[in-house]
Amino acid sequence: MRNFIFTLFLVFASVGFAIAQIPEKIPAFSKFIDMNTGAKFTSDSLNTQHTQVFILFDPGCGHCQELGQGIGKALGKIREDVDFYFISMQEKPLVDGFINMFAKPLKSDKRVKFIYDPEGEFILKFNPKNFPSSYIYEAKSLQIIKQFDGENKAEKLLLYLEKQD
Repeated sequence: MRNFIFTLFLVFASVGFAIAQIPEKIPAFSKFIDMNTGAKFTSDSLNTQHTQVFILFDPGCGHCQELGQGIGKALGKIREDVDFYFISMQEKPLVDGFINMFAKPLKSDKRVKFIYDPEGEFILKFNPKNFPSSYIYEAKSLQIIKQFDGENKAEKLLLYLEKQD
């Protein structure tokens, strides 16, 4: 009986994971907090005239550190109409350590916000599979352009964000 229940659990869990998909449009969210201001940050806070890049990261994750550093170095190549939201479930002191050690250029760029997700709403709404998890949504329609799980190379994201010569 115990094996049957465990097997049943595995079947339901597998089906649940298979059904969980990348959201085609930016899902509504309401429980995020802007780490710089302490203000609530919701889906209504987005500038829908800009391309939106959401990056779920953990300050202690090596791949996340590489991605943050790479984006920081590449900011000059990225269009002005691209907004970055670095989402973390860790509190501000750990995120500040991440920024100061690996991604200082991100701190002063007006296109970048660091967002605290105290309740794990991002995971429930966006269905990430790995850290870092990056989502690029186009301006106006807010439709998904590209999603990456576990990607640590900023160059892969830049293909969708670079200035056109």
